[in-house]
Amino acid sequence: MIFKYIQEPKLGSLLRSRDALIYLNRSIDQMGWRLPPRSKPYWWLYYIWSLMVIVLVFIFIPYGLIMTGIKEFKNFTTTDLFTYVQVPVNTNASIMKGIIVLFMRRRFSSAQKMMDQMDIRCVKMEEKMEVHRSAALCNRVVVTYHGIYFGYLTMALTGALVIGKTPFCLYNPLVNPDNHFYLATAIESVTMAGIILANLILDVYPIIYVVVLRTHLELLSQRVKNLRSDKDKEDDEHYAELVECVKDHKLIVEYGNTLRPMISATMFIQLLSVGLLLGLAAVSMQFYNTIMERVVSGVYTIAILSQTFPFCYVCEQLNSDCESLTNTLFHSKWIGAERRYRTTMLYFIHNVQQSILFTAGGIFPICLNTNIKMAKFAFSVVTIVNEMDLAEKLKRE
Repeated sequence: MIFKYIQEPKLGSLLRSRDALIYLNRSIDQMGWRLPPRSKPYWWLYYIWSLMVIVLVFIFIPYGLIMTGIKEFKNFTTTDLFTYVQVPVNTNASIMKGIIVLFMRRRFSSAQKMMDQMDIRCVKMEEKMEVHRSAALCNRVVVTYHGIYFGYLTMALTGALVIGKTPFCLYNPLVNPDNHFYLATAIESVTMAGIILANLILDVYPIIYVVVLRTHLELLSQRVKNLRSDKDKEDDEHYAELVECVKDHKLIVEYGNTLRPMISATMFIQLLSVGLLLGLAAVSMQFYNTIMERVVSGVYTIAILSQTFPFCYVCEQLNSDCESLTNTLFHSKWIGAERRYRTTMLYFIHNVQQSILFTAGGIFPICLNTNIKMAKFAFSVVTIVNEMDLAEKLKRE
């Protein structure tokens, strides 16, 4: 059943934390980014597939975009020009992010092992159901992103068929669009589907992994709240529960540290490009004449916003969760406990005060305020175009 991993929790079929990655990992497999061991049968077929995807996405598309600019720039209409300008910015950003993830992809495996360790602590049914809801939510996020991103591709392809031009103006040395329009459009759509799927993976993976982190941080906060609440337990048992909570927090911090370098690098590139992309999308609407072109540009704008806003929101919530854990720990029932319990509690309070923050390139924090500041650059792009009267100067027959 295709949607079995996004359903509400049912006894006997509860999901684990690593099940949050099912749809994401399927997309990664389609891109050829998880090479199987050579002990598996027909492993070489997958290696060939991976090589083909790399050639198409990381070599053919950049080559096609460069050659388009060299050979066809003088023949562009205004609509063609702004369609062309937007694609290289987003594509090159995706390629740079993809290279980073490919070099750091082993961190995914390490993080998944830590997910399994965190799940071991979820012994209560309420905790297991919360983990299931988190995993189902993550899978729904991936499905939603597929709808947005490939919805844009569908709209772009439909618009191309209506106006009789290839959707992304990608240079093809083998097929001339003037002579074989439908074949050229099909080839261009398939290759761009690869870069769109890669972009989807690179934009979704931070959300999925951090949502899982937030879930276990909230479960830890609930365990801290219940410390020393059972008066029938001995001091040794209370102390053992506190030590386990300290270990849980240490594992969660280690999980975040494992993902931080990869998320930091990819989000730095994405946040820098989102303002320019939004600006170009806003400017392009001034040149589009047909409703179809404007609808495609609108869907594209939604896809651009989806690249940064959801993850910035999740990071904002993560910061609130860290503050909530600190307050919960401070207000837990530790007053009157034995000395070793209080000593360990002070150590724990000191550690949790250091929030699990993600930064872009180690320079600025990933949060809604940063996303808004980067998006404001779009208004600067529109202002520059309007002040310089580029709309009239760039108009072409």
